[in-house]
Amino acid sequence: MGADLEEAAAFAARNSDVLLVLLGMAAVTYLTRAAGLYLICRVSPTPRVEAFLRHVPASILVAIVIPSLAQGSLAERSAAGITALVAILTRNLIAALVGGVLSVVVLRAIL
Repeated sequence: MGADLEEAAAFAARNSDVLLVLLGMAAVTYLTRAAGLYLICRVSPTPRVEAFLRHVPASILVAIVIPSLAQGSLAERSAAGITALVAILTRNLIAALVGGVLSVVVLRAIL
């Protein structure tokens, strides 16, 4: 019985540490975003800063996609090409998303 109680106490201690870490990360994430919103509402960005901010989403996408393509198989690389082609032809984000998901599923099954 004593071992069970000690094991339960150790489990609770580990989980409380995890909970504290998660709460800390959530607080830091919230404060970072809130501070950004606070600053952007109070400061007028220069045209150069605006141009930079317009390109941030594309650079983040490239930073996520390129390593995946470098480590991916032929199926993933082909699906990325199909997704880009669908995006260019349709100019529709949902169509590109559906085309990409379907193509990677089919290509993984085939290749």
